[in-house]
Order: sequence, then C-alpha cells, then structure tokens
Amino acid sequence: MLELDILLPRNHFDLEIRESFPEGITGIYGPSGAGKTSMLHAIAGLAKPKRGQIKVGEKTLFDAENKLHIPIEKRNIGYVFQEGRLFPHMNVEKNLRYGQKKNGNQLVSFEEVVELLKLGHLLDRKSTQISGGERQRTALGRSLLSSPDLLLLDEPFSAVDMTLRKQILPFIIRIQQKFRIPILVVSHDLPDLLKLSDRLCLMQEGKVIGHGNYYELLKKKDVSHLFGSTSLINAIDMQVLKTYPESGLTILRGNGEGQEVRIKCEQSREVYKEGQQIKVFIQADDIALSKEKLEHVSIQNQLKGKIIDILQRDASQLCMVDVGFPLLVEISAESQKRMEIQQGSEIWCLFKSVAIDVAD
Repeated sequence: MLELDILLPRNHFDLEIRESFPEGITGIYGPSGAGKTSMLHAIAGLAKPKRGQIKVGEKTLFDAENKLHIPIEKRNIGYVFQEGRLFPHMNVEKNLRYGQKKNGNQLVSFEEVVELLKLGHLLDRKSTQISGGERQRTALGRSLLSSPDLLLLDEPFSAVDMTLRKQILPFIIRIQQKFRIPILVVSHDLPDLLKLSDRLCLMQEGKVIGHGNYYELLKKKDVSHLFGSTSLINAIDMQVLKTYPESGLTILRGNGEGQEVRIKCEQSREVYKEGQQIKVFIQADDIALSKEKLEHVSIQNQLKGKIIDILQRDASQLCMVDVGFPLLVEISAESQKRMEIQQGSEIWCLFKSVAIDVAD
C-alpha cells in the first residue's frame, strides 16, 4: 500500500494529493501539466514536498512534521523514465547488473529478468545499438533487479511506436503478476493505461479528482470530461474456452461465465490455451445496437444485454450495457431516439471478431 499526503509547490499551482494506492497497477491519467510526473518525483525523492507524508507499506519515506526525508538511493523505489536513461558506454548486461543489490537480497534473479523480458540475445550490445522498445525493456529490467518496493513508470510508451508499445505492455503485466510489485504508470494515452489496469487515478491542476474503476469514473460528471471526445475503449478480462487454429477463431467468455465472444487469433502473436486469462479491447463506436438478434449476417458476436446507464457525451450518447460484463457502446442521439433506447431497455450488442484487439 502506498499512502500519500503531499503539498508540493509548483510554478503555476501547488500539487496537493491525499491518496492511498493498493497493490497492483494503477494508471495515472490527466492532461499535460496536471502534476502526474511531479507526483512521481515526490515519491521517488527527486522533489521535496512542503508538507505531508509519503509511506510505502510500513516504511515512511517523507514526513515534514518530523523532518524526515529519506534520500533517493535509500528509498528502494524503481523509476523508469520515458527515454529509459541507460548508460551509453555500457552494454545491456552491465546496464542490467548496475541495478542489482550488493547485499544479495534479491527479489528476482538476473536470469529471471533476462528470461522474462526476452533480453538474452541483447546482453552484449551497447544500449545505443538497440531499439527503443529494447531500451525500455532493459530499463525495466534494471529497475526490477534493484528489488524495489514500488515501481514508477513515467510515460514509458511515449518514446516508442505502436509496435514497440505492444511489446512493452505485456511485459509490465507479467512483472506485476509474477513479483506482485505495486506499479504506478503515468501516461496521457488512455488505451495504453487500460491495457494495464482498470484502476485509474485522474489528475487535474495538481489534484486527484477521481480514483477508482474506469467504468465507475465514467459515470461521474465532474471527472468524465478528462476522457476527452475521442472514442472510448472497452477493456475486458476474459477466459479462453476453445481455440480453432484451422479457422483462426478463439472462443472467449467473460470471467468464466456468461456469453461467448469470438475473436480472430491472428490479432495476437500468442498461442492461446484453454482456461487462459487474457484481456481484450474494443472501441465503443465499433459496437452496433439492435433491438433483436439478427439472422443471416456475418457478424458473429451478438450479445444480449440490458442498458444500465446512458451518459451524455458531446453530440453522442454513451450506453453502458450489462452483457455479463460492462460494455460501453457509443451511438448518436438520433439513433437513441429512433430506437427508443432508455435505461432498462433490453438490447443486442453486435461487433465483428476482427474489431477486437488483445493484450498479447
């Protein structure tokens, strides 16, 4: 558990936060200048708050009242900057081993990190000779080898393209699942954060204005504006029921229950196994609504549900549908009126299998 009570003076406004973050991954989201990176700096010891406390578990890192300010090197916090910040004169192996604890009290071994992050073929290369995604993986590995109590990731995807992002995202998830290290991830890209976690901390003008589950935050009118006007994304935890390599289809079910969903296997490089838990993503405007199930159509995913909420979003309506798991569907106000859709309406959600992306 990370507990913050921070007042950090800034040029335009003060960063003022009082929050507790549980174990797992929490996405820190908000516009530029909201104070996201300043919060990480205060936690890591790169900035000294004017008042308050910072605690990781039972360990107090900062306490203004008692004049306690633990130095950066003694906080046992891993910090991965957006550009990686590797030592250019060292090869990948030396960069990794730089993070190892000298007392041998390792949370994870060098061999585990190399295997987990797929760095074995890069160990002899200089950091200037590897790609952006490989540098970020090396920086993650170096932080892991320091056996941190907490891992801070500051815009870890901004310096890499979409292909490299898809490489880094699953590594972060695997790190948390394997080593149970609490992770805070700062990003201005909402889909990237949702591929890591449904738990978000929303920041604006130096304050936390919302903290909790993504779907619950969407319902709050005083914070929903932070999600912008672009299409929202559904992030759904699902279980693999069956795979059909010959047809390229994988059959999924939400949380092991409810209705089946079909996806195209080629969306992912991973070979799925029955019973495996995966996360799938679909844009809210890639889903159509129908009053009845449609026959003789090529759309294979038709899920029956009930409208549990309708949120006004600029010129469109955001329908929250319970299909055994929450599903966001964006439609026009004209469509809502024409179809007489309201809270409580039974509805069918239609989307193609190829419209689904997978965290692979």
